Amino acid sequence: AVAAAVLVFLLIVIEPTGAWTPGTSRRFVAPSLDLGESHPGPSTASHNCHSLSRREAISKGIFVTGTGIASTLLLPSASRAADTAVAQNIQPPPSSTSAATSLLSNYNPNDYKTLPSYGRTVFPPPFLPPLDNRATYRYSLGRDAWALEQLLAFANVTATIRTNVIKLEDGGLWVCGPLWPTDEYCALLDELGPVKHVVLATNALEHKAAMKQFLLKYPNADVWISPGQYGPFGECGIVTEDMDEEQVNRVVRKAAKTMGYHVDGILPLRTQLGSQVKARESTPKNMFPPWMDVFDVETLCVELPGNAGPVSESAFVHKPSKTLVVTDAVICVPSVSTTAAEAFPIQPIFSSYFDESTLSDPTFWARTVLQAVFLPLRTESSESGMAVYPGYEALTNRLVRAPILRAFADARAPDSVRNWVNEISSLTKFDRIITAHFASPINAGPDLFSKAFAHLDENAPLDEISSALPPIACQDWSTLNSLNDFIDDNKLGAPVVYDFRRGCK
Repeated sequence: AVAAAVLVFLLIVIEPTGAWTPGTSRRFVAPSLDLGESHPGPSTASHNCHSLSRREAISKGIFVTGTGIASTLLLPSASRAADTAVAQNIQPPPSSTSAATSLLSNYNPNDYKTLPSYGRTVFPPPFLPPLDNRATYRYSLGRDAWALEQLLAFANVTATIRTNVIKLEDGGLWVCGPLWPTDEYCALLDELGPVKHVVLATNALEHKAAMKQFLLKYPNADVWISPGQYGPFGECGIVTEDMDEEQVNRVVRKAAKTMGYHVDGILPLRTQLGSQVKARESTPKNMFPPWMDVFDVETLCVELPGNAGPVSESAFVHKPSKTLVVTDAVICVPSVSTTAAEAFPIQPIFSSYFDESTLSDPTFWARTVLQAVFLPLRTESSESGMAVYPGYEALTNRLVRAPILRAFADARAPDSVRNWVNEISSLTKFDRIITAHFASPINAGPDLFSKAFAHLDENAPLDEISSALPPIACQDWSTLNSLNDFIDDNKLGAPVVYDFRRGCK
């Protein structure tokens, strides 16, 4: 959901909609976007994955994906006075249900370590705030796994973003999705062991922006990246399992030149669905990473006509710990309350960026969640007469596919995403999931993971789909629907070919 900051800065300068500073509540008021209709049709997704030229990717990618984050300035919202009224009459989020307790029984946001005295700045500064005082909080996820968490903030969107770390049998660290290497971040990481393996699992800007600076700190680690990288942080092609050693070398050498850091390999794509990973003895030595013996890997990489670049994400099952590691594939939003003892507290890292009065606002967490996933700040009255955010309540305490990815990825490449999910669910059985956003670990296996994508099941009855999906109201898809209409009408990306709202209430 994070895109080119340059475009958004220009939009704010040209057409300011408000101002905010850390420590204050943030609200941008703008006209609501029109509700449009998607147009289901045959998928045009290609199963081949090739990156555009850097010139094309930068120019088109900045505009198209920049439209995404810029749209957060246009999220339908009430006036500032109305927001104040809502804050005074808001229904506290419901306390944890048995389902929430089951999913997040091992999630404890208060069990963290942080080392602010080591320093929270990095140079050159990050491309998105916080630019200074960039705090890092470390959480133990159990089973020799940890998360290093930072904040990602821009305009009216604030979200947590995490590096997931697993200690392998030899004591070396497998680091997925490095973040900005402040001295605090590096100290918290180094306490766990030596960094031996670094993985870039997606081509999303916010997850790959810090790779170059991180690897300057850890130059001896081997580096494996997902295919289809493009844009201002470098580009790469693909590797498939039917390539020979020279073909693989050619693609990897090119990637090392364009990514700006050394690349040991590109995670390979299977040549056909359902195929087993080839025996390592019969494949080129640079085909698979050295940690492949303890991980199953499944990669989504699909090129869409008209898009700035491919949709790409790799998922990993760490077999010894039965842990599925994903970046953006699914999320679990914890129910947070400042009053209900049974609910989770707001993640402590937010206190490094916002003051106490902002965090104590009963609408803060609900608004933060909705703006991060591109659902409107719509309120309605509950049975008790208190105001609630129905979009927030639909998402919390369950394993879900983020609405923005349903609208932008699943709507354009439903077949490829569906196949990817099916392949992941057939890997070594896992009983928990760790992600790069919101709460982890999540107590969920293949069945719950598959249900998060029930909207892609073309043959399932709508009532069955609705029962498996978060009960998002049809009207709450208006912002994302309007963005898709804008992209389609102006031919700024691949067309929508699938009704991503299936199962809405």
